[in-house]
Amino acid sequence: MIDKKYKFEKDEISLFRSKDMQEIKKDIETIFKENQSILPKNKDAKILIKPNLNNDLNALTGNSIDLRIIVSVLESLQKRGYKNIILADGPNCGVNHIGIDVFSRLCLDKIAEIYKVKLKNLNKEEGKFVELTTGKAKLAGICLDSDFIINIPKMKTHVEAKMTLSCKNYMGAFIGTQKRCMHDNLPANIVRLAEIIKTDLIIVDGLIAMEGRGPGDGTPKKVGIILSGHNTFIMDALVSKLMGLDYKEIPFLKIAIEKGHISKEDLKLIENTEIIAKFKPGEKTFFDRILLNNTFINIRFSKIFEKFFNKGFIPWILFKLGVKQDKYVLEERNIKRFFEKEGITEKEKSKIKSCLKTYCPMEINKLGDKKCINCMYCYQVLPYLIKYEGDLGSFKMQLERFGKYVRE
Repeated sequence: MIDKKYKFEKDEISLFRSKDMQEIKKDIETIFKENQSILPKNKDAKILIKPNLNNDLNALTGNSIDLRIIVSVLESLQKRGYKNIILADGPNCGVNHIGIDVFSRLCLDKIAEIYKVKLKNLNKEEGKFVELTTGKAKLAGICLDSDFIINIPKMKTHVEAKMTLSCKNYMGAFIGTQKRCMHDNLPANIVRLAEIIKTDLIIVDGLIAMEGRGPGDGTPKKVGIILSGHNTFIMDALVSKLMGLDYKEIPFLKIAIEKGHISKEDLKLIENTEIIAKFKPGEKTFFDRILLNNTFINIRFSKIFEKFFNKGFIPWILFKLGVKQDKYVLEERNIKRFFEKEGITEKEKSKIKSCLKTYCPMEINKLGDKKCINCMYCYQVLPYLIKYEGDLGSFKMQLERFGKYVRE
């Protein structure tokens, strides 16, 4: 159900408050009903869904896109008869460099199989050179030749860009280490990239966001909202205010304003908008300023030094200093099934049912259901009531880092 509408000169943005999976599905369906007139007439049109799949940290950590939104979007599109749907992103340079399959760890491969849609890693697609403000960089061609693009960003703060949303979500469209070209002048290139890629529909995941040292080392923040719109610059400026951030302090938004992407009248409306949830900003540390630059990153990824930065104590040191936002674990998880712990009360069983109703993207109502894709959402919320058979693998670290926040 629409909670609020923001009417701008160049866009109209809808805000939804969504508590559980059922409400999320209804709200996403409302978005598509609102935008029926702009959807492709041809049911074979190439529809690209570009979520934020920065790394292997799942949605309840506040890092990646929520599967509940992905499933709802796919169902709304397929309900309208669209057949050529592509889920695509290019995870960050670190996970790509060491070969971690983010799509598998986030269960996007299972979602794609269930809904019979294509899944593409943009790091491995054929590229086309585009002109940034600092030179050329190779972008996945599919982001330039799709008929309709749905941009699904995650609401997060960011230590370098201050915030990451619609504009910066397209950074994943660059092939492999070509993403680093953006960092030659990150604010100006974020704006340039949003000018290059045509956005048809934006659906913002503000269900569980991230504050502090985003995009991957911050703190999960439950906000419970979804937004829809069409203009990346206006959406980002509005959401910055909803997060309690000052758009005048966000470098790429300042450039977007200077270039005329956001009018003075729209800025007045944004300034008068109420804050929904005050976010802690993501400030750069001393080590960030020294080591988060392309010279150091190129050394990390070089063939001579990569083995030192991928294994052993050096990755841990960089992680502890905040230079690396994640200490990637190569061991895969191998969960066979989930079931209730012995001796729990009826009240606790009711809590499990409520958790499944709220968080399960596949809408199962009982642990052990064959439709379970092992996304880990229910176990993250209620590890003290749910048992599993198998091995947590890389997911153990996520529980240690973010578990207390998710349970709260």
